[in-house]
Amino acid sequence: MAKDWFSVERLTPLSALPAGSVIHVIGVSGVAMAQMAVALANRGFIVSGSDKEFYEPMGSFLKSSMVKLCHGYDSNNVPQPCDLVVIGNAISYGHPEVAIVEERQLPYSIFPKMLHDLIIDGRHSVVVAGTHGKTTTTGMIASALQLLNANPSFFVGGAIPGISSGLQIGSGNVSVVEGDEYDSSFFAKVPKFSFYNPRSLIVNAIEFDHADIYPNLEAIDAEFEKLVLSLSKSNTIYFCTDGAHERKLLTRWSPKISAKLVTFGVDDSADAKVSVTSNDASFQEVSVVAAALKSGSLTFRLRSPGTHNAKNAAVGALVLNELGFSAEQIATAIEGFAGVKRRQEVRFESEKITLIDDFAHHPTAVRETIAAIRQRYWDRKIIAVFEPRSNTSRRKVFQTDYVAAFQNADEVLLCLPQARGVEDVQLLDVAELAKEINAVDEIPTTAHPDAGSIFNELAGRSYAKSVILVMSNGGFGGLVQQLSDIFSKN
Repeated sequence: MAKDWFSVERLTPLSALPAGSVIHVIGVSGVAMAQMAVALANRGFIVSGSDKEFYEPMGSFLKSSMVKLCHGYDSNNVPQPCDLVVIGNAISYGHPEVAIVEERQLPYSIFPKMLHDLIIDGRHSVVVAGTHGKTTTTGMIASALQLLNANPSFFVGGAIPGISSGLQIGSGNVSVVEGDEYDSSFFAKVPKFSFYNPRSLIVNAIEFDHADIYPNLEAIDAEFEKLVLSLSKSNTIYFCTDGAHERKLLTRWSPKISAKLVTFGVDDSADAKVSVTSNDASFQEVSVVAAALKSGSLTFRLRSPGTHNAKNAAVGALVLNELGFSAEQIATAIEGFAGVKRRQEVRFESEKITLIDDFAHHPTAVRETIAAIRQRYWDRKIIAVFEPRSNTSRRKVFQTDYVAAFQNADEVLLCLPQARGVEDVQLLDVAELAKEINAVDEIPTTAHPDAGSIFNELAGRSYAKSVILVMSNGGFGGLVQQLSDIFSKN
């Protein structure tokens, strides 16, 4: 077979390459791949990378680095000689640069294997997995470890205030990474987390996502089952049991789990019981009671609102406790965490209006984000603006779930999704969704053809004690920045 040259078994470890080796990265401008390429260049490798486009912020990040950039894909981009080619997960077999790898039988690797070799191997590996909360929880643990002078290695798929790059190689003995269940490459149809060898594994909610690669929830469950059951008694699993589906899975898996298991959540049956004890305009106070904690309980203040953020921080505290930090150190470090950009990020604020940018795109994330904003801004009108942009969020499978997701908003503005190769019959019917939200929850809801229409609607209003919450996992046509600019002038 033509594809026989490519297999997981043939991946070349980074340790096989001496400093100064030549590495080429296919699909270099993604957030993860760009940071990996720069990290390799900073370690003394000669690195080049190709991509169709170099969008911001990774475009400027790469251009200011030592990585040689190739605009567009071409077989001549692969250097001669070349010691290793890193193949991005969006790259398909038949790609001109992949063809050269096969023709010249060049050594190759993929991002999750490279990440393991760069920052995980030989360290206490903390892996944050699950459908929701990966970036926030990973960022919080990494930030806390930095504040505690532990000099961690980490990969975070988002921007954290005060941290220059989402991928860093530290001198400490701990690594913290997001454990994504998305597949790894055209020849490695396994989740990225399969390569991360967790010593401490966090599993939050397990829900249907990535509809472009998983046919159903059962297929996702199967991948998490492999991960959980692969761990030994020297490992610890922190598992959220607030959802009925997760409790059902754990009932099935528990007899076969070898690792130490610590459940967490707001449910009374959890080993680590999480509760929000107070709220104000700037912080929520969170309590964790657990036998796993050296002190038996822990209370800390958290800047990010919402129960889901309280649980993210609580499980982070459990991991920090496992790593040997005291209750006082943990509380101080968590309070110092400023959050992750585009996770309930305030972009503009005045007496009349607050503009918030958020990455939410799955129905559960939309629901929890609106609930968190309602908790903090309880006395204001909340205008939820949503763009179903990801391959999963744009699909009709979530039509009913989205109706319930917006129930805490006072008004909803929806943007029509673009087809982008998805069959029209599979696309979310946004016009119908607007009618359903209006009918079920009596929330004024309108469907708009594009971001420009939404901007025109919102920019022309007068406001009093209002919050505009913009949710999208993409750029949303620059909507947030445009609204911020126009509000700043008034």
